[in-house]
Amino acid sequence: MKLKETLLRTPLKDMFYWTYKVKKEEKYHREFEKRIKELKRQNLNFDISDRVNVLIVVADCLRFKNTSLSEYERDTTPFLASLKRSGKAMAAAPWTHPSVASLMTGLYPHNHGAYITSKLRNFDNPKDFRAIRKGILTLPEIAALNDYNVYFATSIDVASFPLRGRAPLRLYPAETSGEKIIKDFLKWLVDHGENFFAYLHLGDTHEPLLPPKMFKNYFGEVKKLKNIERWAFQRPEEQHGREFEEFKENKVLLYDNTIRYVDHLFESIHKSLEEMGLLGNTIVFFTGDHGEEFWEHAKIEAKNFYDPRGIYGVGHGHNVFNEIIEVPLAVDGWTEKLRGDERSLVDLFPTILKTWGGEVPYPLDGRSLDKKPTRFRLSEAVGYGYEKKAFRIKNMKLLYAPDDDVEWIFLLDKDKGERKPIIREELTGLLKKRLLSLLARDEVRIKLRGWNHGG
Repeated sequence: MKLKETLLRTPLKDMFYWTYKVKKEEKYHREFEKRIKELKRQNLNFDISDRVNVLIVVADCLRFKNTSLSEYERDTTPFLASLKRSGKAMAAAPWTHPSVASLMTGLYPHNHGAYITSKLRNFDNPKDFRAIRKGILTLPEIAALNDYNVYFATSIDVASFPLRGRAPLRLYPAETSGEKIIKDFLKWLVDHGENFFAYLHLGDTHEPLLPPKMFKNYFGEVKKLKNIERWAFQRPEEQHGREFEEFKENKVLLYDNTIRYVDHLFESIHKSLEEMGLLGNTIVFFTGDHGEEFWEHAKIEAKNFYDPRGIYGVGHGHNVFNEIIEVPLAVDGWTEKLRGDERSLVDLFPTILKTWGGEVPYPLDGRSLDKKPTRFRLSEAVGYGYEKKAFRIKNMKLLYAPDDDVEWIFLLDKDKGERKPIIREELTGLLKKRLLSLLARDEVRIKLRGWNHGG
C-alpha cells in the first residue's frame, strides 16, 4: 500500500500513537523513580510487615444497579456474585480523575486535591485539572518504597492524570479491549510475580461500547441504530418519542451485554492468578470507578441544574445521583469479614495498608473493610457544571448544590430511585450542617499540614 493511501485510511494519531506512548511512559517512569528517591531521602518509615500482593481491577462506568449483586433482571455478573465478599460501594466522585485519586489515597477529593477547581466546570477543558497533593502518599509509592514491583495500566486517559509522576504508568488507546490489557499484565507478572502491586483500569464499559462478538448480543440482539455504541438523545428536546425509547432500550441492552463481558474478564484474570499459584498470597479487588446514567434523572437535571454542554441525563461526571456513584465491590484473597452493607471506595486504601501492616502519618477518610464503616459517605467533585455533593448518613442522602440552588434530601429506604426530593429545612439543615462542618475541619487540617493545592 502506498504511503498516501495509508495516510488516508489511518488517522495520524493512530499511526504515531505507539511512539507517543513509549515516550510518555518513559517520562512517567523517570518521574516516578525521581519521586521515590525523594521520598527515600526523607527517611520515611512505611515498612510493610506482611508482603501480600495487591491487584485492583477497575471497570470504568460499571454501575451497581445493573449487576447481579443488585436485584437486577439480567445475570450480568455471575462471577462477582460468586465471590463471598462482595456488595455495593459509593464512589468518592462521579467521574474518573478524582475517583481514581481517592482509590489511590484513601481520601475524598477535597482532601487529596485532584479535581477541577474552577467554579463552573467543564471536563473538556483540562487546564483546570489538579494533581494529588505532594504531601499525600499513593499506594504505588508505598509499594515502591518497600521494593514492590509496581504496575499501573489504563485505557482511560484521565485515570492517569492524577497519577502522573506518582505511578509507573502504562497507557493504551481508548478503545483497547480489557483482554489486551490483562494479557500484557499477565506477561509482566511471569517475571514480577513476587511482591507486586498492580492497578488495571479497563475501559470496556465506557463508551464506545464495543464488546467482542461472543458477548455483543449476549442477553438479546442489539439493533444497529445510529450512535448506539456512543450516545444520542442527549438534549431534553430530543428525549421523547418512539425512536428515543427504542434507542434507550437497545443502549441499556448493549451496556448489559458489555458488563457480562467485563465479568468474564474479571473471572479470567482470577483464574490466571490461580493457575500461576499467586492467588494464595494476593488480595484482589474488583470494582468500578463510578457508574453511568441512562436518562433516569434527565428531566429533573434539565430543570434544576446547569450543564455548560446542554446535555442532561446521560453518562457520568455531571451529577451525584445513585446510578452515577454506586458501584459493585468484590474482594478475594482476603480472610477478614466484610462489614457493612455499603462501603466507600476510600475504604480500599486503609484495607490494603492494614493487610500490609503499614500506616500513613495523617488521618484517612476511609476505614478498613473489616471495621465498622464510617457514619457517613461522600461523593463530590463533579466534572461538568457547578459543584454537587452527595452526603449520606444511613438512609438519608443530601444532594447539595448551592450554585444551582439545590439542597435536597432523599429518604432512600422509601425512595430508592431518588424521585421525590424533600426540601424541608429541618432535614436539609441537619445534614448540611454536618457536611459543612466536615469540610471546614478538613480545610484547617490541609492548612496545618502545609499541603498546597494539587501539587
